[in-house]
Amino acid sequence: MFLYNLTLQPASAIGSTVLGHFSGEKYQELVVARGHQRLELWRPDTTTGKLSIEHSEDLFCRIRGLASFRMAGGNKDYVVIGADTGALAVLEFNSKERRFVTVQYHEFGRTGLRRLVAGQYVAADPRGRAVMVAAVERSKIVYIITRDSEARVMLASPLEANRSGSVCFDVVGVDVGYENPVFAAIESSYEEGESGKQLVYYELDLGLNHVMRKWSAGVGDSAHKLIALPGGGDGPSGVLVCLEGRIEYRHLGSDEIAVHSVPIPRRANPVEDPGRGLLVVASAVHRMKSAFFILAQTEAGDLYKITVDFAEDSVRRVGIKYFDSLAFAASGICILKAGFLFAAAGGDSGGSHQLYQFENLGDEVEGREYFSDERDGGAACFQPHELSSLALVDEIEGACPVLKSQVLHVAPGEEAPQIYAACGAGARSSLKIMRHGAEVSELAVTELPAAPRAVWTVGTEAGELIVAAFAASTLVLTMGDELAEADDALGVALDEATLAVCAVDGGGVVQVTPRAVRHVMADGRVTEWAPPGAIACAAVNGRQAVVALARSGGQCAYFELDAAGVLREHAQRLAVGSDVTCVALAPVGAGRLRAPVVAVACEDRTVRVHALEPHACLEALSMQAVADVAQSVALVDHGLGGLSLYAGLRNGLLVRARVDAATGDVDDTRTRFLGARAVQLCAVGGAVLALGAAPWLCHVQQGRVRATPLSYDALDFAAPLAENIVCVAGASLRILGVERLAAAALTCASIPLAFTPRGFCVHPASRFFAVAEADHGRSAPAGACASLVRVLSPFDGETAFVDELPPGHAALCVAPVRFAADPLALYVAVGCAAGLRLRPRACDSASVRLYRWSGDGLALELVHVTPLDEVPQALMEFNGLLLVAAGRGLALFDLGKRRLLRKAQSAAVAPHMVASVQGHPTHPAHFVFVADVQESVLLVAFNHATRAFHVIVDDSLPRHITCMRPLDDGFTVVAGDKFGSLFVLRAPEPVARCLEGGDPGRLVYEKPRMAGADVAPYCWQSVAEFHVADIVTAIDVCALAPHARPVILYTTLLGSVHVAVPMVSQGDVDFFVALEAALRKHNPPISGRDHLSFRSSFTPVRSVVDGDLCESFYLLSHEQRELVSDTVDRTQQDILKKMEDVRSMFAF
Repeated sequence: MFLYNLTLQPASAIGSTVLGHFSGEKYQELVVARGHQRLELWRPDTTTGKLSIEHSEDLFCRIRGLASFRMAGGNKDYVVIGADTGALAVLEFNSKERRFVTVQYHEFGRTGLRRLVAGQYVAADPRGRAVMVAAVERSKIVYIITRDSEARVMLASPLEANRSGSVCFDVVGVDVGYENPVFAAIESSYEEGESGKQLVYYELDLGLNHVMRKWSAGVGDSAHKLIALPGGGDGPSGVLVCLEGRIEYRHLGSDEIAVHSVPIPRRANPVEDPGRGLLVVASAVHRMKSAFFILAQTEAGDLYKITVDFAEDSVRRVGIKYFDSLAFAASGICILKAGFLFAAAGGDSGGSHQLYQFENLGDEVEGREYFSDERDGGAACFQPHELSSLALVDEIEGACPVLKSQVLHVAPGEEAPQIYAACGAGARSSLKIMRHGAEVSELAVTELPAAPRAVWTVGTEAGELIVAAFAASTLVLTMGDELAEADDALGVALDEATLAVCAVDGGGVVQVTPRAVRHVMADGRVTEWAPPGAIACAAVNGRQAVVALARSGGQCAYFELDAAGVLREHAQRLAVGSDVTCVALAPVGAGRLRAPVVAVACEDRTVRVHALEPHACLEALSMQAVADVAQSVALVDHGLGGLSLYAGLRNGLLVRARVDAATGDVDDTRTRFLGARAVQLCAVGGAVLALGAAPWLCHVQQGRVRATPLSYDALDFAAPLAENIVCVAGASLRILGVERLAAAALTCASIPLAFTPRGFCVHPASRFFAVAEADHGRSAPAGACASLVRVLSPFDGETAFVDELPPGHAALCVAPVRFAADPLALYVAVGCAAGLRLRPRACDSASVRLYRWSGDGLALELVHVTPLDEVPQALMEFNGLLLVAAGRGLALFDLGKRRLLRKAQSAAVAPHMVASVQGHPTHPAHFVFVADVQESVLLVAFNHATRAFHVIVDDSLPRHITCMRPLDDGFTVVAGDKFGSLFVLRAPEPVARCLEGGDPGRLVYEKPRMAGADVAPYCWQSVAEFHVADIVTAIDVCALAPHARPVILYTTLLGSVHVAVPMVSQGDVDFFVALEAALRKHNPPISGRDHLSFRSSFTPVRSVVDGDLCESFYLLSHEQRELVSDTVDRTQQDILKKMEDVRSMFAF
């Protein structure tokens, strides 16, 4: 087995965020570390309030920290990355190449997450003169930032500021103006004679080129975060030290008596433990012309405005006031100069990143402000309120953390399956429904008197007008507060059907009807050209028109504007020898008089390209045969060199090819099936909208053409309308907006839940979901568990049934089961524990609650509760019985009237504890796959004679399993562990022969492979190994599209979705292995991490090609592509087509 691993959706969680001018432009941008290994550049649009992803790139390392700096006199910011590379990387965003490039790279230690190797903390001097990178323990390294003779950024030799026996908790750069750079750190020493945390200042002497420990002062043991204040004339300098429940101002020379300390107000009726103080998790400093303020957020999600009253360099007092409350505790917040606040969601906050606009600065909102010079001794508290100082303007939906997921085909009318994921924690938990497609917003809907045959938009001085064509008439609509008829706005013939209409240069409109070509000039004059017969189809752009005559054997008339602005017919006509079904003209490029070619589709299943240049007008250039008659064609310029020819066929195929700009040759043909419906094409700016069984948008993203479905109903026709799309569906005219095409391949819909989801199952008929939810410390008495079982509809998100468990009980697992004793009824088993304790794993009582689905599958009925001896970890149906995995053992239960009846039990099947169980695909009555929390996967056989379970196959490596999925052959299993590895295990040949030969019973009597040892008779053989760098939480085998081959789909804790595509030919294996090796050589990761070492972090990578690295080929320059293509002995087009074929055939 050889796999091709691809990322369908990157992780949702953001670990670090920095703000700056990274493109060198006037607008501010965000650089975020997504999923700890992907670096992205986000740009907030200050006019619309929308976030857009400008660039995304995988660094193939674990990003631990980000910082930004700008050198004196510069106009752009640089990014400093602290990662597990054992080196410091300085990146610059190249606006011309639209990607990050490495400016400086300095190694200082070994790779990996090590406590003694710097990289955990990164801090830059506010004046851009130095940067410090620190480790968790001992190591601190300072680099001086300079420029070389060509004004390029350079890093001087590293200067060490190590201190043995010390642990670092945070590092910031202190703003001291243009004095020697100073860095502040919170440290704690564990050497004998020293105790407590200290605030330490490290000064970089630029003259002596030396770092020294300048000053230190004791701080509280709960100090965890530093906030640097402005200095150098803009503020008092120094830092705010965030402790549990309070914030202190500290600076060089201040003693504990002169410390300004202010308490952090807490809610008047707190939900959390009132005996524990609040912790600050994120902060942002905003500078204004003559003042500044700080926004700090606590773990409860509340925002506080902190002000510092100072005179010159002396601080008088520090004030804090409740500002607003966000729905989650952010991993980072940034304040933009345009008046926006960005809040990044971390690993446990639901995955949705939000952009807010400031309504006010909090001064108008009622509430007390607490100051450091007050001595009243009262408790600082506030009453939370709805958003009053902030307004939510945009949100990027995500899924994080993903606890469980399944690929199901639940939604009616959708050909592709959906991914249902149980996400979140606590009150921000939800059931996410992920679909392949781009998010669409419906801006307006208007009903028309009949179903139009087509729709166009025409730009005029008064604005854009919408033209709708009916069977025997035409309707012109104007945009305003409402759509209204504007019959005289264009001067077109309204009593005839329209085949094409377009505004032309110099003013005026060209309208093509079945009986004439009408040119309405700017002064109102109208010229008409009457064909000898009827016109079948036409295409018009700003200066040209081509009309095809009906039943003429393929004759076409060509028109072009002359110097006087009059539409003139060319002396000759185009004859293609077969009736024409559709024609297409490319838009006229800037500075050109005409489009160079025309595309003509014929009944003989061909698409022909003819020249329109004066020296070879209407000359045949090339011909492309297609699988069926073309319904529509389009010519667009994607900006990738040459034109792109699209053909939508009547059998549902979309064909895309490249038209050479010089010769007109058609090559590099790609095909995609869009459904069992003829495909109608509509050019939308530099993209093409393909309307088939579902709307698809073909657009350019990071140097390649991507086909993305729109999460919307099927459409009949469409046209561009400013930045939106006007379209027709039946008799309905709709205006749609497509948002964030580059954000993700999947769109998410959320169904909110009350508690953290522990598992779910679906009713096969009603398709309703049964979800088990539980949380610790959410019910009375304090600290007890709260749990419930609900039934919800995935179609509208409504809850149909809820059963709240008794206080203290927690639902841990859920499974559907059909008992042999009652085969007509479908049950749901829920494993529960009361008084659950995690270390050691124990509980006061454990049980299985058995529910019966109602006849319509819309509710559950509690049948009975069966007590257990240990905590249930997993449940599944096994041979008409219920298999319960509790502790190390397995037990079988049958249906009883008052409780479940124990039929078999094996007390010690797993070495440590069962994590999950899966049924055998080919012999479900004899075998079961069991995952141990520390000792990998076990193949367990059930002896029907002795009613006992026996381990047949185990593993030689200890693997901490989080999820697994057996493959259909019955002797191969895919699994993931908690260290971020994905691997494939296969049973040895004797076991495979028994399973394939239909004689599994004899495996029960096999002896251990080592005499006297408690081991299985056989051992798994490793087939594939791959480091994902995130915890795999669910694995499924499915086909992602109609007529697509099955793939291994898996989701991770931080919200990413991946597929592992099995390669079926040795040629594909050789090609992608060679391409991966060439890219490792010619395009190493910009983080400096060795790609092979990264993918082999715990076990050497085996039989897996990294598709993410292969797809970095799209980001390379032409020269780099040539180097790679020469290495693999293929052309650039061959490489691009091969990678696109893999995505279109297996994924998306």
